[in-house]
Amino acid sequence: MIEKERCIPEMILKLEALLKRMPEMEQGKEKVRSELNKRNAGYKGEQKLDYYLSFLDEKEYRIYHGLRLTNGKHYFQIDTLLVTRKMAFILEVKNWNGTIIFDPEFHQLIRVQNDKQEAFHDPISQAEHQSRQLRKWLQDRGFTYIPIEFAVIISSPSTIIKSPTNQISNRVIHAHRLIHKITSIEKTHTAERLTEKELKKLSRILLKKHVLQEIDILEYFNIKLDTILTGVYCPKCSALPMIFHWGKWRCPTCKTSSAIAHHQAIKDYFLLINPTITNAEFRRFTHITSVYTASKLLAQMDLEQGGEKKNRVYKKPAN
Repeated sequence: MIEKERCIPEMILKLEALLKRMPEMEQGKEKVRSELNKRNAGYKGEQKLDYYLSFLDEKEYRIYHGLRLTNGKHYFQIDTLLVTRKMAFILEVKNWNGTIIFDPEFHQLIRVQNDKQEAFHDPISQAEHQSRQLRKWLQDRGFTYIPIEFAVIISSPSTIIKSPTNQISNRVIHAHRLIHKITSIEKTHTAERLTEKELKKLSRILLKKHVLQEIDILEYFNIKLDTILTGVYCPKCSALPMIFHWGKWRCPTCKTSSAIAHHQAIKDYFLLINPTITNAEFRRFTHITSVYTASKLLAQMDLEQGGEKKNRVYKKPAN
């Protein structure tokens, strides 16, 4: 049973909005594009896992994607967590191509691709850290005796995995070996540690304690607000800006018209600038001059509202 669905990480949505609203020659745009490509690759790797997870017994396994929990002031995030009455299983997913070489002496990973070498943090150490953090988190909430296993999943079947020792073979696997790995681990955990009632309680707590990661994307890339392109993009040809006239947005380039083209502009605003927007901010961002028209368009979006009259704000929807 999937308790927490996999969804597009908000960081990817922020990067997409930022890339679209940065001037073409703006300094740092290539850095944003590179970060987006890297994050998209990671997300696609996680999605590849879903096919293999679909073979698990829904009655036995509770699946949580993208959990972010906190131990005091320290946060930890788990790509995918499996929980049964007998154990918990952390899956750290990597979508690397080429050849990856695990260096157990220095706890790093080296990727060789197109005659180029890159060093990465050791994903086994990352998964071990997540395991320790999860164990403490569970113990603090009274779930003391749950065994925690972990594995690093390489999502691409063409990736070559190498190591100077055989120590990683029980921790690093290709995605197509996942079910075999889970079945093998199941045989070592025969005692039930949680009742069905406790399992449901744990599920409620995990979902309640999940914390969204809020990142100020402009600050993250040191980008000034006044460089962000404003206006409503044409949904067909991506021209900027569309003009609002007689109740519709009209594209001066391809002549497309739309009644809801401003919806994406507001999403971009929430992602890049602020999780709330006022009538005046909406008008500045979409190039609308009429207070009445802006109020009408905002009201039609069914956004949560706060404040009264001139102080009214419209809030970003909860995920």
